[in-house]
Parts: sequence; structure tokens; C-alpha cells
Amino acid sequence: MKEWDENLNEISKVVKDKEKAKSLLKLVELREKNVKSLDKNEFITLIIEDYYEIIKELITAVMSVDGYKSLSHELLVGYLAKFYKEFSMFEINIIDQLRRARNDIAYRGVMIRLEYLERNEKSILKIIQKLKNIVNIKIK
Repeated sequence: MKEWDENLNEISKVVKDKEKAKSLLKLVELREKNVKSLDKNEFITLIIEDYYEIIKELITAVMSVDGYKSLSHELLVGYLAKFYKEFSMFEINIIDQLRRARNDIAYRGVMIRLEYLERNEKSILKIIQKLKNIVNIKIK
């Protein structure tokens, strides 16, 4: 994970955009429905990939409302770690693990084992709920 530093060329200061955040929340809802429809014994890898995408979209929504944009997935995690202290380092590490797992899936075809999902799903769902709460408070 990269440390957040506003001087990095991978970060843009943008106009605060609640509408983008609302659209991303709708996309998150679709992904959540998709995850619920998948068999956890057969589609573990796709579920992990979707969980990461949900978290990424929620962090992007938070940043959008805060007036920032970054195309770096590492900096998304770094932003959350620096500015949202309600997330523990354990939770930040889970998000970063998901980011790395998603990269392994997308670029190396790695398949994720059921044990990983069983061990981490409760924490992942807690992170998603926290992020959704933050976005919902910010867009009101």
C-alpha cells in the first residue's frame, strides 16, 4: 500500500461530487446482489473479486465526496488509512490483501481458496458496511 501524499502525480483534486458517489452506491448494490447469487463453494474467486470491487467503489465514492480522485488502487487504500481512523490497521490490511488478491486473479489467473473467504468474509462485510455508512452520511 502506498502512503497518501497529496503531492503525488497519481492524485487529483476535483470538485466534490455527491452524484458520482450516489451512482457508485447503486453499482455497489448490483455487485452485492451478484455476490449473494453466487455459490460460495464454486465461485470463491469471483466473490473475492467482487468484494474488492465493492470496497474500491465505496472508497472512490468517499474520495469523490471529499474532492479527490486517484487511479491508483494502492492510493485508495492509503487515503482510507490516513483520513479515516475508524478503520483499524487490521481492516486496512484486509483491504490491501483483497487488492493484491484481485491483482493476482486479474493478471495471473490465481484461484482463491474457500478457506480465505471463510476466514475473512465477516471482516470484509464489516468493512463494506462501515464504508456504506460513511458514504451515506456524506451524501446527505
